[in-house]
Amino acid sequence: MAPQLASLSELQRRLAYSLFKPAAEICRRLSVPLDTVEQLCRLAYFEELRRGGTTQAEVAKVFGRSRRTVIGVERQFNSDFLAPEKEVDLNRRVEEVLATGPVTAAELAERVGADPEVVRRMVDGLVGAGRAESRGVAPTGEPRFVLSERFQSLVRDDLLARITGLKHQLEVISAAVRQRFLPVDGEDRPSVARTVSFVGTPEDTERFMNELIRSVRLGAIDVEESGLKKGGYERYAVTFVVAPVEEQGGTR
Repeated sequence: MAPQLASLSELQRRLAYSLFKPAAEICRRLSVPLDTVEQLCRLAYFEELRRGGTTQAEVAKVFGRSRRTVIGVERQFNSDFLAPEKEVDLNRRVEEVLATGPVTAAELAERVGADPEVVRRMVDGLVGAGRAESRGVAPTGEPRFVLSERFQSLVRDDLLARITGLKHQLEVISAAVRQRFLPVDGEDRPSVARTVSFVGTPEDTERFMNELIRSVRLGAIDVEESGLKKGGYERYAVTFVVAPVEEQGGTR
């Protein structure tokens, strides 16, 4: 017999934890400090509550914090919290030094005149994002780092568009989670979530992805044309991902 959830509180925790895990994995790869993770989580939760028309007093109740704290969160939300000027400037200086040749994190911190721990976390984040890579070892035994040859600039014209696309994909996944676990009483709307794991060569997998995109696009067109003719239609969205995954234990 399948195990049952003990309470609504357990459902809340399990769903939230499952959804936080992918974000935590990206934060780990980018070496995002815990303080920043907590701050972004708080701001995202605030945005979601306020988007639904929740008042400051109601947000304070949900947060379990004072209204004064909520006002501080709102003030921070209304600022340019996603791009702290000092951090962006430091990141650019770090990349400029890395572009000149391999350096250790300590040497890098000295050259940019910043806190070594802050610079080390920034280097770890650049490595995790594929923007920097390890290149040799210094006489002290410390690893040296250099800007990756596969480097793609943060100011790429399509970067914000790609992030917007990611946001839309995650909104579709969120909608599927709501429909599967938190459906409105009496609501009967089709939704599905499936994961199919397989092995294959990169060439065969790329061909499969192209065929999948074509099939989904043609199928969506057929359904939309039928819905427009019949009337009474609802809006749906489909998103899918194909990516190399790691085996349990961390090996690919």
